[in-house]
Amino acid sequence: MIFFLFGPDTFRSRQKLKEIKAKFIKEVDKSALNIETLGGQDLEPVAFKQAVFAVPFLAKKRLVIVENLLGSPRGQKKQKEILEILETDLPQETIIVFWEGGLTRPKTKKSRPAAGKSPGLFNFLKKEKLAQEFNLLNQNEVFRWAASEVKKRGGKINPDALKLLTDLVGDDLWQLNSEVDKLLAQARGKAVGLIEVSELVKTKLEEDIYKLTDALGQKNKSLATKLIGDQLKSGTNPVELLAKITWQFKNLLLVKEFSQKNGLGYAADRLSYQLGLHPFVVKKTLAQIKFFQPNQLKQLYRRLLEIDYKLKISQTDPEVLFDLLVIKS
Repeated sequence: MIFFLFGPDTFRSRQKLKEIKAKFIKEVDKSALNIETLGGQDLEPVAFKQAVFAVPFLAKKRLVIVENLLGSPRGQKKQKEILEILETDLPQETIIVFWEGGLTRPKTKKSRPAAGKSPGLFNFLKKEKLAQEFNLLNQNEVFRWAASEVKKRGGKINPDALKLLTDLVGDDLWQLNSEVDKLLAQARGKAVGLIEVSELVKTKLEEDIYKLTDALGQKNKSLATKLIGDQLKSGTNPVELLAKITWQFKNLLLVKEFSQKNGLGYAADRLSYQLGLHPFVVKKTLAQIKFFQPNQLKQLYRRLLEIDYKLKISQTDPEVLFDLLVIKS
């Protein structure tokens, strides 16, 4: 039995991995002595084979977990050898889980595999019945996910507060999970409202995204470069940073085009209803659209999509890609 968990939504794929482990401990081996986790970056085929073919200790099955085997820029030969092992008759007593953080499925036949990924091994694993790809949730799915998590934890949150929370955090479920915990702890049994979300969910990343948008609009390239550099140096994932920037430019494009067609006389509340954005986000965006023309926004949005593609298929330094965005803006 082989599980393959992969995709950009590492929070949900990690939760699935936890579920598999918990079920194994509950139903197979309460001692957890038959669970072995192997780091894929330095995994030798011999060590993998030993783990897979080892006899269970005082239990009927073993669980072998391999993490981030395909994402390494080295080890193509090792991955090929591991594929050859998987193609043999594996012991029925062994359950194997391959977990890959951030790895995505090629969209077309011409798509190049991610750096270090063995197409043969990836193709073999993705065809398994228990292969599961975890894509990022869209805006409505994030809202429903957050609502479900609040309910699971016995908390309450007003719909407008939940909308603001998901607008601010976006599809980063790691952060959203932490924010839900923080808000419910602060609420102490009461319903979380707009005030609590506005006061507590103000991350440096969100603030920097608005500052960065202002800097790009005002052609302050030195400030834009500094803001991006500070985020990357602080450990912000380049893909996450890019997603936040893209999200705000998408908002700018929506608000700019709507305002040009319908005029600027709309109140933020009404505009938010028309566009499906929270009034807080609309107010921030309205203050920035004066710096951009529609064609400029469309060009920037296309460049952001190009950077997203290059981040996923090349080994180019992310900071270089972001610098090019600033230079060409």
